[in-house]
Amino acid sequence: MFWNRLWSEVSRHFAPERLVGYGGKLLQMVLIVGFSALFAWLIGKALKRTVERKSGLARKPSAKTVFTIMQSAVYYVFFFIALVMVLRVLGVDFTAILAGAGVVGLALGFGAQKLVRDFLAGFFLIFEDSMNVGDVVTVGDVAGTVESIGIRRTVVRALDGTLYTVPNGELGIFGNKNRDYMRAIVTVELAYEQDAEAGMAVAREVADAWYEEHRDLALARPEVQGLLNFGESGMSIRVMAQVKPMQHWAAERDLRVALKKAYDERDVDIPFARRVVYLKNETGTG
Repeated sequence: MFWNRLWSEVSRHFAPERLVGYGGKLLQMVLIVGFSALFAWLIGKALKRTVERKSGLARKPSAKTVFTIMQSAVYYVFFFIALVMVLRVLGVDFTAILAGAGVVGLALGFGAQKLVRDFLAGFFLIFEDSMNVGDVVTVGDVAGTVESIGIRRTVVRALDGTLYTVPNGELGIFGNKNRDYMRAIVTVELAYEQDAEAGMAVAREVADAWYEEHRDLALARPEVQGLLNFGESGMSIRVMAQVKPMQHWAAERDLRVALKKAYDERDVDIPFARRVVYLKNETGTG
């Protein structure tokens, strides 16, 4: 009895006339999805050409990020349109779906102010070109390389490998080390027994020699500043060089090595921790 009922139901749903109807609906859905994907691709290409031609973004590192976000927005719109049309082919009341979507959108508008803030901040962040993928930035206590910039969040990889996700709405104040220039800053201490003028003269020679060898990354001749302060065991001087973005770490390493080598060759004393111990000898009487 069970198998007879099952066979009759299967036969009824897969009758030839119904199969023709199913085939027609399937063809309509395939055409809807195909044309939606095609139109989304064409509009995405047109947007890319318009943005590049009107704003010159093609010459900026943010061009890829801007295009990706705009293309995603177009795809989402056409996906929603295709979904509604497919549901209509299947006989689902799409007007109720649109009304429900409006109610949901209204509720989200009241309950997702922070999300809207992140979206708006993302648009301004991208179009103002204040941060790009590959930049080294500092956001609060987080410092690292930007791996991706989205319309809602920015992903930063710290030096130790930790991956941080920062909502764009929290990027009100941040530092970018990949803009215009950076400064290589090297602080060196001289022993109190050392002649400060002689120590600074050697530092100037080292800085000038380094500048002549690294004109490709140095933007100006390094400056050897005077005595900065008097520490517990020595006096501090500072060498500062203006270099191209993201080159300050390499410049600082090179300058430290060159300064140490020159100080060793010229017998310039570098301080080390010292401790003076007084021994009191008490002799007993009586």
